[in-house]
Order: sequence, then structure tokens, then C-alpha cells
Amino acid sequence: MATFWHNVPQSVSAPAATPSFGLGAIGRVFAWIGERRAEIEVRRELSRLDDRDLHDLGISSYDFDAIAHGTFRR
Repeated sequence: MATFWHNVPQSVSAPAATPSFGLGAIGRVFAWIGERRAEIEVRRELSRLDDRDLHDLGISSYDFDAIAHGTFRR
């Protein structure tokens, strides 16, 4: 059986937790903004894939939110 590899950008994986900078509420706001930016970037990268690439990965455009939030499970 042949194995096929597809170059998927690293940013397609779930965003990593952003540190809160140790500033309490302000740090949490900055962390929240960082997480939203990471989710937007994940969605942007996923939207660049065509239907064939998505099929090869075993995902659909309906999975984008779960992937961006880091809750996608197969």
C-alpha cells in the first residue's frame, strides 16, 4: 500500500495556549486577542485548501470551526 504525504502548513494545527503575561485581567484580554488571531489564521489556511485536499485530509469545510477551536475529533 502506498503512502501519500501532503504538505499542510503548520498553522493548520490547533492553536497553542497563549500565556496570560501575568497581568491579571489585562493579560487575559491580550491572551484572548491572541487566541482569536490564531483561530483566524487557522481558518484562513484551511480556506486555501481545495475540495480534493480536504477530502485527502478527511475533513470538510464544516469542520473548520472545530479545528480552529482545537476541539476537532475524528
